[in-house]
Amino acid sequence: MLTLPLFPSEQRLCRLEDIEPGGAKGFLPTDFVDQLFAVRRGDEIFVYLNTCPHEWIELDYAKDKFLSGDRTEIMCFAHGAHFDIATGVCVLGVCEGKRLIAVPHRIEQGWVMITFPLPSPPDGR
Repeated sequence: MLTLPLFPSEQRLCRLEDIEPGGAKGFLPTDFVDQLFAVRRGDEIFVYLNTCPHEWIELDYAKDKFLSGDRTEIMCFAHGAHFDIATGVCVLGVCEGKRLIAVPHRIEQGWVMITFPLPSPPDGR
């Protein structure tokens, strides 16, 4: 299990160029499950916890598989929910209107920086 600091601090997640344009990538694996993922749209990055608000289970079915087939939405492969990439809001599926948990981040000199401690789902998973 990842041990997080008590006070907020920043850490490099990856270089922006490590995520292909229009792609997604998982990070911080624990027990073979990535704790979070990032989606790249041009020079923008969106970072979320890897957990669906329907039952708080991971979204991906395989390594780095977070997007719909046309790569226009984030998708939960367990129940088929679709989420807007920019807002994390569920636009289709069992948790429509709910949202993914965003991870505070910024881009600094080409590095994607995230803030610890990470947010957590309501059930503490």
